[in-house]
Amino acid sequence: MNKPRLIQVVKRAGIAETRKDAMDLIKSGRVKVNGKPVYDIYYQARLHEITIDDQPVKIVDKKVYFLLNKPVGYSCQKTETPNVLELFHLDKEIQNMLFTIGRLDVDTTGLLIVTNDGSIMHAILKPEQNIWKTYIAAVDKTIYPDGLEKFKKGVKIEVENRPYICLPAQIEKIGQFEYEIKIKEGKKRQIRKMIEAVGAKCLSLKRIAIGGLKLPNIKEGMFKEVTKRDLEKIFN
Repeated sequence: MNKPRLIQVVKRAGIAETRKDAMDLIKSGRVKVNGKPVYDIYYQARLHEITIDDQPVKIVDKKVYFLLNKPVGYSCQKTETPNVLELFHLDKEIQNMLFTIGRLDVDTTGLLIVTNDGSIMHAILKPEQNIWKTYIAAVDKTIYPDGLEKFKKGVKIEVENRPYICLPAQIEKIGQFEYEIKIKEGKKRQIRKMIEAVGAKCLSLKRIAIGGLKLPNIKEGMFKEVTKRDLEKIFN
């Protein structure tokens, strides 16, 4: 990045936690180019020309990758509290650049990828990847064969107040009221709605795998650092 935009520099410097914070910082005049305040968040300048509060900008280019066992009650939205990024306590420059790849609902637990590397996010989230995501769902009653068949053919649910037919899913009974479910989509509360559509209620939901990448053996709220190569297991 030869001449980055000011808003990119402020965010990468770890000084602003949100885009709004970065905008406010620039518009306050605390960001200068060659010693003069610049108020345009999209203004481009070389890194050595930029100061924040009259101090040279330090950018950490280290890429980090974590697998988090997300607990109940935490949002994946950075603007909400509590959010999953609050479970990390890293150097400020890295901490403020973290984001999740995909999301889990507040009341869903399990595998979540957290990183500061945008390139791997785009590779994983490409629709054409067709990556299976595996969940364990505890329900309040048995899902009978006709309901299982609906899962495999495509359950009809409501998405954004409109009827929607899900892509065919995989479902297997693994306990009296427990099922392993695999989907390739990620609509909001999709699996819970699918379960309700076949006459049952989801009591708990946990994601245990994304493609060939499995949830490590760690407690909820804990995370494990991995490498970019480890994430390639997703595509296996």
